[in-house]
Amino acid sequence: MFIVAPYLKISQQTQNYLKNTDKQNIRFKIISRSDAEIQPDNLKFLSELIHAEVKLCDNLHAKCFLNEKEGLITSMNLHEHSQTHNWEMGIRFSKADDSTIYADTLKEIKLIDGASKPNPAIKRKSIQPESRQGQSQYTPQKPVYKPKEAPNKGIFTKMVDSVLGEEAYCIRCGHSMGKYNLEKPLCNNCYPIWAKHKNIDYPEKHCHACGELKPNISYNKPTCRDCYNRLYKKS
Repeated sequence: MFIVAPYLKISQQTQNYLKNTDKQNIRFKIISRSDAEIQPDNLKFLSELIHAEVKLCDNLHAKCFLNEKEGLITSMNLHEHSQTHNWEMGIRFSKADDSTIYADTLKEIKLIDGASKPNPAIKRKSIQPESRQGQSQYTPQKPVYKPKEAPNKGIFTKMVDSVLGEEAYCIRCGHSMGKYNLEKPLCNNCYPIWAKHKNIDYPEKHCHACGELKPNISYNKPTCRDCYNRLYKKS
């Protein structure tokens, strides 16, 4: 998989996508512009990806996302501001339906890759299991009502999701589920346990959208307040 974008400021949701890809032992490359600044928190995140090769290319202006099945050529950088504020456009294509376009795009990306060099700011280190202790203390929040419809995503965001993948988490164990599902926000292992009593207000642990430990999570209210506002509140 290739991610080609001059400017990087990776949102939490996109970080979740990339973490899931990395956990599946899928190798991918992220190529950005050599003179573009990457914030320290993003450098830390990129350094923790085991299977990602992060590179720099001089004078890069192209924006393209490509996996083994389909691609997206777009005006949008992999930048949080671009995803939430800018009016962007893109064209999605597939290897099956547009083999010539796919092959030409892959060829051009490989030329960009060949002209790129490793990002010296990325310091690889061993990944330690995340400790769950001491993370459950949060300031009480008002209840977040369960949405009755799919997230408020525009067509462009859906296109990006189709290439990078859509991510969701079990509200009980926190493991990746792969697909956001309001009707069943539990994984196949936890759902049968919940189904014995089907208590929709039974306290759970993890936000279905971001996977973080959050208060006031239940089958009836599977998303935390921040994710609810991001996905469902209309601007």
